[in-house]
Amino acid sequence: MALIGDIRKRSGLLVAIIGIALAAFILGDLLSNRSPRRGINNIGEVNGEKILATTFNQRVDENLEARKQNTGNENLSADEQFQIRQQTWEQVVNETLLQEEVAKLGLTVSKQELDDQIRGKNPHMYIQQSFRDPQTGAFDPANVLSFLQNLDNVDPQMKQRYLTIEKAIKEDRLNTKYRNLVTKGFYVPAAFAKRDYEARNTKINARYYGAAYTSIADSVVTLTDADYEKFYKENKHKYQQEASRDIEYVTFDILPSEEDRAKIAAEVQQLYTEFATAENIVSFVNTTSDERYDSTWMKKGSIPYQLDSIMFNSAPGVTFGPYIENNAYTIARLVDVQSRPDSLKASHILVSWAGTNVNPATTITKIQASQKADSILSVVKGNSAKFDEIASTMNDDETAAKSKGDLNWFADGAMVPQFNSAVLNGKVGDVLKVETQFGYHIVKITGKTAPVKKVRIAYVKRNLEPSSRTIQDVYTLASQFAIESKDAEGFNKLIDERGYTRRLAERISIEQNNIPGITQAREVVRWSFDEKNEIGAISPVFDLEGRYMVALLKEKREKGFPTLEQVKEFIEPLVKRDKKAETLIAEINKEIKSIADLNKGYLALGMKADTNEVAFAASNLPGYGKEDEAIGILFTLKEGQMSKPVKGNQAVFVLVADKVNAAAPKDDFTAEKRMISNAFRTRAQRDVTDALKRKAEIEDNRLMFY
Repeated sequence: MALIGDIRKRSGLLVAIIGIALAAFILGDLLSNRSPRRGINNIGEVNGEKILATTFNQRVDENLEARKQNTGNENLSADEQFQIRQQTWEQVVNETLLQEEVAKLGLTVSKQELDDQIRGKNPHMYIQQSFRDPQTGAFDPANVLSFLQNLDNVDPQMKQRYLTIEKAIKEDRLNTKYRNLVTKGFYVPAAFAKRDYEARNTKINARYYGAAYTSIADSVVTLTDADYEKFYKENKHKYQQEASRDIEYVTFDILPSEEDRAKIAAEVQQLYTEFATAENIVSFVNTTSDERYDSTWMKKGSIPYQLDSIMFNSAPGVTFGPYIENNAYTIARLVDVQSRPDSLKASHILVSWAGTNVNPATTITKIQASQKADSILSVVKGNSAKFDEIASTMNDDETAAKSKGDLNWFADGAMVPQFNSAVLNGKVGDVLKVETQFGYHIVKITGKTAPVKKVRIAYVKRNLEPSSRTIQDVYTLASQFAIESKDAEGFNKLIDERGYTRRLAERISIEQNNIPGITQAREVVRWSFDEKNEIGAISPVFDLEGRYMVALLKEKREKGFPTLEQVKEFIEPLVKRDKKAETLIAEINKEIKSIADLNKGYLALGMKADTNEVAFAASNLPGYGKEDEAIGILFTLKEGQMSKPVKGNQAVFVLVADKVNAAAPKDDFTAEKRMISNAFRTRAQRDVTDALKRKAEIEDNRLMFY
């Protein structure tokens, strides 16, 4: 039931918006292991400012709670918790860098400015989104004023959520001011605009002759260590990397043994006998089943096919099973059969009391709320026309108030039990008083669909799980493998001897929580980055939810420039390309010494000839793709001049500038200035934070904590 007055529901919206503006939230898995390691109490430092672990963990808790409010899910997965920690790290780093910059510049947000962002004519988008009717999408400033007037009386958690929004608005304003200073500080001189115009509009009618690298087979190219070394020294700046690791690993799945299966099957047969005669079915299910009792009424066609016919053609008490479904033994017992409508329709007037957290402005007690509800019930029973008026003006459900209390059609079971039962058991036209956790409802039943046959089924489920003995046996197997491996040679030898499957995870990042094929592998990642472990190290046994793992550290890459060996395989095609270029250039120089040699020479060499109009600002050479070097050389030529052989990405080129078509002269470069400025502004909005990070000294100790 929609209750716009309940700020708990609106707060989820707030959280999503705050996350957008404050830039990415970041960091890691469960909240349990938070004690500092190796005497370090700082999660990190940003330009010398320490980020205390206690302060950081508090921010993580706040963001976790915000996510729960946003999703309505109290049980976040380990992956979600990890991502929220990752996001929190980015949030804290970004805020620290921004605060440092705005402090240098003396930027502030005054009380008057902040108040205008909250209660002004055009409030901040966080406020507009947070106090918007989820049904109509309309923002109502009166809701903001009402909430602020009662701020000291609302639930402390609600107050803290609002203060979080207020803080986010202030930080967003500072962020906007800082970025505006950066973008407004950019100026495009007329000379730059003119150069850009000419680069885009000056074109050359060009001939270009390409000797493709594919004309020489890779198999005939012989590379030496000197070739690799030369290419590496000239190009290693292109291959800067973040730290990463490669591991090989073996997993040992923890599955129930045949003995385990037989034991569970025997237990289930005994449960079947007891379940078929149990008197207190709910209690029996909740004390013996791996899943709690579900009281949902099901219609024909909505339950598994093997049950459908039996349950809809039998009397209550019939028991079916056991059968295996979703890796669990299941026994089903028919509890009840009824004719029930699929959908119900009702209107209501809600009277809440202080403590229901429905309406922060409500101060009446539960007794006073009951008396008020009785009074309303008496009025609407005496004059049914009064219902719509009171539902619109005295309804604590603000959403329903906008529709004169009408809740429209809802599925049987969709409302809280007391409300659902009252509408189900009453007659269309009845008006009655119902108590729920939201308060007292004056309910008018306005519709029901035709009843259909439904059944309520109780299930006893026993998961097919390995026994403690089986788990210990698998752990022993994994431990023996880890102990006997000792090193890379032993690791690989044992895999071959015992027929295990070797798996590989490459370029693992320090930020990862999972690795290919394995979820919740944070401890594996931490082990691979432990500075004590060298290449060839064998890991301890990792317990990874349903399996054990033993890993071999295969490769270590540190942040910065990779070694030649680390990139050798990757650069090999490019080294071969350069070697081919040397051969092709020598052949071209032998056959084509002047422009007069072109027609005969290019045919003799099997080169491909093309003619096109090319602009200096272009990056693609028609027929070849990205060829910046060739285009750049082309625009150094005078009209009628031929280039020397040019090493490109796809071929070696000989270029001829047949005709230079200069850009039309103009004096007004306003459009060019605007285009360049807009491009800069877009980059500034996106790249300022990254620029600050590159300049900053950031120490990241998260691996020692998580």
